[in-house]
Amino acid sequence: MDVPNNWLQIAYQYGVGGVFFAVTLWLCFYQGGSKISNPEDRKSLIILLGGYFGYLIFNLAWAYLARF
Repeated sequence: MDVPNNWLQIAYQYGVGGVFFAVTLWLCFYQGGSKISNPEDRKSLIILLGGYFGYLIFNLAWAYLARF
């Protein structure tokens, strides 16, 4: 599979955005606002991570299909 033509834009968007996302999640858990042992917080974390990686996969697939 070839790399999409706009791979640099996707890498930048999800790389820089992912860093901000990770730092924000780290701050939430480090400051004690959320606890992984709390089922509601764990569910929220799974939803947030699922959304991030879901959109990443969707954008990669969309960029790949746009080549045709």
